[in-house]
Amino acid sequence: MLFRVLGPVEIDGTDAVSYIRADKPRALLALLLVKANTWVAVGEIIDTVWAGKTPPVSAERNIGTYIWQLRRALPPLGADGQRIESRSKAYRIRVDAGELDSDRLQALLAAGDEALAAGDAARALKHLESAQSLWRGTPYEGLVTDGHQPEVVRLAELRWSVRERLADALIGTSRFADAIALCKSLTAEDPLRETNWVRLLVAYRDAGRRADALATYQKARSALVDELGTEPGPELRALQQQLLADVPEEPKPEAAKPEGPGPDAYVRTVLDAAAALNGQHAAAAHHWFTTRHVEFTTAISQLLAANEVANAWLLTTAVHQFIETGGDVPDWAPLVAEVAAATSAGKDWYGELITRNILGIAQTRSGRVHDARAEFTAALAIASVHGDREAEGTVLVNLALAEASTGARQQAAEYLRRALRLLPESPTAGEARAALAELGEPEVPARSTVAS
Repeated sequence: MLFRVLGPVEIDGTDAVSYIRADKPRALLALLLVKANTWVAVGEIIDTVWAGKTPPVSAERNIGTYIWQLRRALPPLGADGQRIESRSKAYRIRVDAGELDSDRLQALLAAGDEALAAGDAARALKHLESAQSLWRGTPYEGLVTDGHQPEVVRLAELRWSVRERLADALIGTSRFADAIALCKSLTAEDPLRETNWVRLLVAYRDAGRRADALATYQKARSALVDELGTEPGPELRALQQQLLADVPEEPKPEAAKPEGPGPDAYVRTVLDAAAALNGQHAAAAHHWFTTRHVEFTTAISQLLAANEVANAWLLTTAVHQFIETGGDVPDWAPLVAEVAAATSAGKDWYGELITRNILGIAQTRSGRVHDARAEFTAALAIASVHGDREAEGTVLVNLALAEASTGARQQAAEYLRRALRLLPESPTAGEARAALAELGEPEVPARSTVAS
């Protein structure tokens, strides 16, 4: 490998990597490498080297000087030794197969794909980790103009493919912690890329973390519905249903199980109904919940008694959606408090985070802001420890609304600004901005002044 373009443009010498420090020769080399083995007109070179600036009268002569400098820096190629060739008003750089790190990346990705297809995850892992190690930053480091961005985009997409296949290989070799960390990074960078939510659910499932997998499905669904207005695709939905239908590792005695359909099927039905509360069948779904809310609260209590904690908090989220759309459930806060205590005892951090947030909302509505503040603070601590910025932003918005209900406008505004700093371009940010506007507070506070 001779040329490195997956980051700052470098020439890989025998003893050390050579950096071209002058900007214009670097931009010229980058352009020639983007169009390797292809003639590049002097006019295009000038437009690239002096991008956004007026080139001097001596531009063509200067290009000749830069070509001479590059020829001295580069090793010879072929019988004639000419690495950079010239003809009337054009130049080209000769690059053999494998001399570009971008070519090497593509070859390693293909080898990893082939190994995965053959069921050899360990071999795939070696190829894909090698491919991942080649990436050093933005390809060509901003040296090429807008007209050449398709190549930069192509290489960035290749890197996505490498990371996705690497996640597959990590799952295939049972390195679940590494797979989960990588998939969480991928879903954070692009929450609308559904295949990576699928990978994350699979990694959690295969690691035996069913509650985390179910919680992740809810996060994926929220991202897709909020941003695109669409429900998850068939693969993601099938995974959720498989997780809900899984038999627990330590089945409870038969007498402890409710009669009729199993709890997983029941919870799945209620979750689907809750999803309809925001769609075209919202009125029918709302009526369904209104006529059956006592049944749902009873089911939550039964699930807690049977130690079905994950199903209990999932059902709690469904009933909460009903309340958020105008429904009413008597004695709701004490029941949510029981669910929160059960998730805490079961060390289900995501379930506890969700239920403490729901409990805080319920207590705010009943005027118990002091208690609500304690629940939101606990939820914030959990979100912060686990690096869940989206959840942290959501809880901050709810905490702000609690403070605003007591007239603490400035404190509420500060929580909303914290939420915006965490998630500046998310649906939660939209809620925070709307709340700030309702409070009559600016997004960026005025600087305080001290009288002298």
